[in-house]
Amino acid sequence: MTAVAEARTALHEALEGVTPATWRVHRTAPAQITAPCVFIDAPSIGTAGAGLVVVRFPIVAIVDGAQHRQLEQLDELLVAMWDMASRVGVPTSSSPAQLDVGGPTLRAQTLTVEITVAAVTFCAPQLSETVRG
Repeated sequence: MTAVAEARTALHEALEGVTPATWRVHRTAPAQITAPCVFIDAPSIGTAGAGLVVVRFPIVAIVDGAQHRQLEQLDELLVAMWDMASRVGVPTSSSPAQLDVGGPTLRAQTLTVEITVAAVTFCAPQLSETVRG
C-alpha cells in the first residue's frame, strides 16, 4: 500500500464517525452520488521539506432537501468532518459548492485536509530477486 493510500484509509476511518450511517461515508467518489453522502476526492501533493510530503485531500459533503435545510445539514457535517479529520491531519479550509448529479443541483461543501507523510518513495519497497535468494 502506498503512503497516499494509507493516508486516505486513515482519513476515511476517522470520517466514519461524522454520521451514524457509516455506509454514507466513502473512501473514494462513489459511482453514483446519492445525497446525503461524504467522500474523499483525488488529492494534490506537494513537498514539505526533506523527505516529507503533504497530501491534500478534498472531502466533499453533499446533502439534499429544502434549501434552508441543506445549509443547516452542511453546517453540521462540516463541523463534524473538521473535528474527525483533525484526528489524522490538519483541516485547512472549506468552501461551498454546487453539484449537478443528473437531477436537481445539490449543495455541497469541500473541506481540505492536509496529511504530512514521510516519503523517500511513495511505494513500499519490494525485495529484489537477489535478496530473496
